[in-house]
Amino acid sequence: MNEAEPHPAELQLRKRAKQALRKQLRTVRAALPKSACEARSAKTMERLLGLEELRSATVVLAFASIGNEVSTSAFIDACLEGGKRVGLPRVVGDDLALHEIASGTELVPGAFSVPERPERSRMLSVDEIDFALIPALAVDPRGHRIGYGGGYYDRLLPRLGSATTCAVVYDFQLIAEVPDLRFDAKVELIVTDDRVLRAG
Repeated sequence: MNEAEPHPAELQLRKRAKQALRKQLRTVRAALPKSACEARSAKTMERLLGLEELRSATVVLAFASIGNEVSTSAFIDACLEGGKRVGLPRVVGDDLALHEIASGTELVPGAFSVPERPERSRMLSVDEIDFALIPALAVDPRGHRIGYGGGYYDRLLPRLGSATTCAVVYDFQLIAEVPDLRFDAKVELIVTDDRVLRAG
């Protein structure tokens, strides 16, 4: 987060810049052929699964990818097969509740059509999470990200105090600098199909 509050005019410019980047990157990512998404996702997952921070984790937060997002299914399967406990978020009002899954767990369409666990399923505490996978439309080397505009992960990230937080994106979604705002929360790691960056 910035140390000082930006001037109101600058704040409006940053907000408009974020909206424009969000729209642009949605369009570019949506244009990727399925074969390119699969190939890039496989490379991203290979780098992700090689992280020491993940290998040492016992409880992992993932997300169920949709559309042309980096596919997380291989990540979830590998974590479960490796004996890790895995959670997925579920939208509850303005926040995310974390629910544990197992191999073969049934997911149901949730908010914004993202697959979620049913409400009755076992919950995880934020304090249990060792490693958290975070979606993004764009991220910069400092760890600032552009999400989908709902602010759900900006509210969740500060609560994941003991977890290593990691954004996964295609390499073209790694940009020089995100026009961050005061309430934006950063991630510690960025993994793409080409590289691994440790923010800061």
